[in-house]
Amino acid sequence: MPYKNGKWLPPAEAEAWGLNKDDTSDEQILQTLIDSGDLQTGQGLGDLFGFSGAKEDWEQKAWETDLQDWQRAQILRYYAESGYHIGGDKELADDWGIQYEREWGSDGLEDESLDDYDQWDRYRALLGAGYEIDYAHYNENLAYRSTVERMGFKDLRTPFTTPRQIAAAEKILREPGYDWDEAWVKNNAMTYSDDEVEAIEDFKKHNQTRHFDPKTNITTYLNPQDSRSLSTKLYEARKAGNYNQLKEPGSPQFINVIAGEVPKAEYTPEGARIVTDNDIRQIYQRYWGRDYNSSEAGVGIEQWEIDHWKDQIAQNNWTYETFEKTIANAPEAKAPGVRDKGKAYFNPNAGKEAEITGKLTAEPAPINPPDLTIRKVTLKRPDNVPPNWTVPGL
Repeated sequence: MPYKNGKWLPPAEAEAWGLNKDDTSDEQILQTLIDSGDLQTGQGLGDLFGFSGAKEDWEQKAWETDLQDWQRAQILRYYAESGYHIGGDKELADDWGIQYEREWGSDGLEDESLDDYDQWDRYRALLGAGYEIDYAHYNENLAYRSTVERMGFKDLRTPFTTPRQIAAAEKILREPGYDWDEAWVKNNAMTYSDDEVEAIEDFKKHNQTRHFDPKTNITTYLNPQDSRSLSTKLYEARKAGNYNQLKEPGSPQFINVIAGEVPKAEYTPEGARIVTDNDIRQIYQRYWGRDYNSSEAGVGIEQWEIDHWKDQIAQNNWTYETFEKTIANAPEAKAPGVRDKGKAYFNPNAGKEAEITGKLTAEPAPINPPDLTIRKVTLKRPDNVPPNWTVPGL
């Protein structure tokens, strides 16, 4: 059976069918479809979009139930004459095609049926002009619902909502030897009822977005729209890396802090890092333990050392990285008590403690507590109470 982009098309021979019986008889149309493999010998036009086997006997479409063969033949003539056939010059829109079941009775015409149309309007209605695909028909169809696992639905109870899904399901159903288990479909693949949908929406409002496991100290971040079981969500979220594990903090680490402003990095027009005087001081400090801010021999970095290395860099065309590796691998870096201090962080406020403190607002004067007194009241008998009247307990 020829399909293009999931939609059925008559064979190329349909181009010669014409528009009425004088051009091609109903029997000739039927024979053309048998010869093309769209139908088998003994089948009629009503079987064009059906499926063989007892499991599909309950599935009824308007094409199969509401039309007679002469009406079906005329619709096929219009279909082919419009250019919808193999090799034709027309492309069907995604939701067009006479293989789809349509929503009859839309716009309040509850008693509407194909008998209420003339031949051309009947063809247009089946084609899809103004009539939506009846997705409820497919979502209540066991055969179609049996394909959702093969189609990769994450939630097997998700309804069909697009023509492409219907076309993909039909493709699976037409595979030679395809079979499915009715009980499995009813238990696992049928769409949610209205009550279940309402319950799921309520659940999503209160669905947890994270889960903490005190045994492993793992916090897993969950999709609040996912209504599946917690174990399934945890497994998939952790597999995807959507979690964080709390760990005990390590021992305090040394931080290499240098007093002073951060030296400005300089670059060539080509973008290569230039080794400046301050870069040499910083690298000396990191790998050889010299004082960045001192020029004392053996303690800091003397100017002749800086000049020597700048000369070596120029003569050997060293990059910044090459110079740093040279200092890091030199014997001075391996001397006893010397270690790599790590990346340098600069503190521009070092030594400015008094200056910073001097800018602080003075300590405010103490606030005096309010001078409150409680008025003393003398208890006495009200004038309107007789003197011989007493209150029990007094």
